[in-house]
Amino acid sequence: MEELQEDSVGSIYNYLPLGCLICRQGAGLVLFVTGKCERSCFYCPISSERRGRDIVFADEMPVHEIADILKEASAIDALGTGITGGEPLLKLDYVLECIRAIKAALGPGHHIHLYTGLLPDREVLMGLKQAGLDEIRFHPPVSEWSNPQGLYRALTQAKSLGLLAGVEIPAIAYAPAIVKAVMDADAFLNLNELEFSETNYAGLAEEGFIPVELGCGAVGSESAAREYFRADGLKVHYCPSRFKDAVQLRERLLRRARHTARPFDYVSEDGTIIHGSIQGDIEGALQVLKELAVPYDMYSCIQDRIDIAAPILEDITDELKGIKCILCIVERYPTEGGPVVERIPL
Repeated sequence: MEELQEDSVGSIYNYLPLGCLICRQGAGLVLFVTGKCERSCFYCPISSERRGRDIVFADEMPVHEIADILKEASAIDALGTGITGGEPLLKLDYVLECIRAIKAALGPGHHIHLYTGLLPDREVLMGLKQAGLDEIRFHPPVSEWSNPQGLYRALTQAKSLGLLAGVEIPAIAYAPAIVKAVMDADAFLNLNELEFSETNYAGLAEEGFIPVELGCGAVGSESAAREYFRADGLKVHYCPSRFKDAVQLRERLLRRARHTARPFDYVSEDGTIIHGSIQGDIEGALQVLKELAVPYDMYSCIQDRIDIAAPILEDITDELKGIKCILCIVERYPTEGGPVVERIPL
């Protein structure tokens, strides 16, 4: 058996596909192409805002045209893109268009992987490969875990076309037939911790699952995942729910912040942006900044406020007291119009 790796947030693996390696760096763009899906898996964690709706998001940003996807990829300096849903292949033509556009703009080295609950035929797989897809992950329904013949055929066809191919399922219970299909096809297996969300809580509870204390994972899911590591030679990776926040999201925010921060923004170790804010008498505040010879690259006038380096604002608070202004230090997410984490009045 290959040597296992385990990190501080519980991710366990003896093999990591390139899509996962990129994700661990926070360098993967998550392209959600539709909330529509023909299945109704009891464990599906998709939010009510997205479920069943034909909407597109690049990470947390709504997409209206493909240029929005490329803009988000640039903002996080993405090394790869993961295409997900819903069921992405219900919008095959759009997916192909996105893959071609991303490869054309970001180059052949930009890795693209796709998740699907379907078993596409050779023609569809060939179209995806020719468009530029690098990796495909099949997500069979639980009802097929005991008889995955179709899954095996899809894995072998994908690999024969030069795609990196694997299976991704929630860690519910050990599935020996899935393990055999994956090993016979020389593919990989990704296991996700069974995760409670607002939309699947009732379904998980009905199946007898309960959430772990101080977390959203399901009791017993990690134990089920560990069973798979006993299969000698299986390429397997287990990803806990807390990994998404503790590692993936944090690293992605850091990449975005470092790539988009203005000269006066401070980037925290969590990937948030910290700066000062002046609201109220903007003209009066600008006059004070001019009189104090504050460098132009240390502040920016944005509609009804002035963003400014936090240390400078703290130093000139007294000078600004003579005009009607609201002064504060703001910590926010580095997305466009991103939510404010904390606002400290001065």
